[in-house]
Amino acid sequence: MPRKTLVLLAVLLLAVAAWPAQAQETPPSLVASYGDLADVILAVRSMEANLVRAVLAGHYHGAQAYFANGDYAAAAAEMALFANEGDNAVGGVRKQLLEGGHHYNAEGEDQGVYEPGYVVVTREAKKAALEASAALRQATDDAERQAAWDAFAAVASPLLDMKMKMMH
Repeated sequence: MPRKTLVLLAVLLLAVAAWPAQAQETPPSLVASYGDLADVILAVRSMEANLVRAVLAGHYHGAQAYFANGDYAAAAAEMALFANEGDNAVGGVRKQLLEGGHHYNAEGEDQGVYEPGYVVVTREAKKAALEASAALRQATDDAERQAAWDAFAAVASPLLDMKMKMMH
């Protein structure tokens, strides 16, 4: 066989041998698209946490304003909403996410740290905030009211500080 034919045959054999290896590789454009999807999923997760913290901040500031104005029943109600990561409407959204298989804190739920679907407020924080809310409702003087508020703020502030750290 002439040398040119042997070289051409060798190149052809190499190309055919290399083809299956190339065919078994995921196209780079598909990998890039999947990477973009991963970025979106992770960004949505971060957005969910920030949204829940914004709900919490709204209830915290509402409780704070009611407390400052002497409307202790309304302040206690806002404290309870904080403890529950929102009202029944927010709970409905949480239920929808759970039914769709989304568990923000699945590992924490399995360990008993979070109630199903909760994003920020732990079981321990919820219990303490609800106790502070009940103490405010039952308070009969300013010292008891202030103690209830201080107990709530001690639970709520660290959860809200997490938001500030994430934003900076």
